Amino acid sequence: MQNTELNKKLIEASLNTMHNVREKTFQPFETRLLENLEQNNQQVLQQKLEGKTISTFLTPLKAIEDHTPIIGIDVSGIRLGETETGILCAIRGAIVWNQNQKYKYLRIGPFPFHITEENKQELFSHFENNILQEINTNHTPLFEAIGKLCNQVERWIQTAIAYSASESIILWDGSLTAGTSGNTVNEISYILRTARKHGNAILAFTKVTTIRFLGWKITDIIVNHEPPCLFEVDELPLSITKNTNLLGRIYVANLASHGSTFRLDIDKGLSKEDNIMAVQRLLGNELLFQGYPECLRLAHIYSTFTANDVIGIQSFLAHEYGLRIVPRNNMRKTLFGPYGTGLDD
Repeated sequence: MQNTELNKKLIEASLNTMHNVREKTFQPFETRLLENLEQNNQQVLQQKLEGKTISTFLTPLKAIEDHTPIIGIDVSGIRLGETETGILCAIRGAIVWNQNQKYKYLRIGPFPFHITEENKQELFSHFENNILQEINTNHTPLFEAIGKLCNQVERWIQTAIAYSASESIILWDGSLTAGTSGNTVNEISYILRTARKHGNAILAFTKVTTIRFLGWKITDIIVNHEPPCLFEVDELPLSITKNTNLLGRIYVANLASHGSTFRLDIDKGLSKEDNIMAVQRLLGNELLFQGYPECLRLAHIYSTFTANDVIGIQSFLAHEYGLRIVPRNNMRKTLFGPYGTGLDD
């Protein structure tokens, strides 16, 4: 991966955006680490579906240990601060793979970017090819452009892994839903086809989902059923946003005792039998922490920016580009004093 076109394009794009930031004033953002705490609803759903109980929709799983490689991918972005003309941010990706219980990882980045109204369209054009189509950012606010950039980098890495890996289980953080911002049907469909062509199966884990069935979060449906098991919800009347395309079969996965349940999307281009087989191979060849794959957990850890990372990158950029650091004006504290504790808009 070190010598791929991806790395070269990211370095070029980063340098192209950073050349115009030299000797500007720089207002660093304060570093905040937020933790979302979510309680699991431990009630039991006894609803019958066309005369059948929930248990009839469950598929018990048995681990298959066959030395299948497991690969996890994640990408993170962070806002570093503002200049007179734009926003400084950084993007970092991580790939973690496990073969025979030996874990290795590759970090891609961090790459700093200075995004302005003048260069944002040129920046995204830098990533255009036959797969990742042109994104029109003319009406995209700068803060949203950071998210789109992060998404584009993640698609690049996912495409590279789908092409270079073979006979592997590839894990994504998120879903296989297309039609949302930055997730076109063509892009995701191409990656899924490429993965299938090389004998790979893509599994996408969602930690928090808003999809509901009969008013219940789908992840609460099987919370009290014996793991490991899968519950297919693909055919149920779910509360899903319109204008989205589901390119994966949706399951609820409960993979470990005393673990959490997750929404799990598996490539619809594979048969249902292959879907089940892929999860059983995951169980037999991967460590699970709270029911979550270790490769994906490590990919998140290696890609995420810590407070020390942010401070270090801010200091490096200020020194390298001669930025004049100006304290950021906290309007809430100015107006409300000790009561101005809310997050800045």
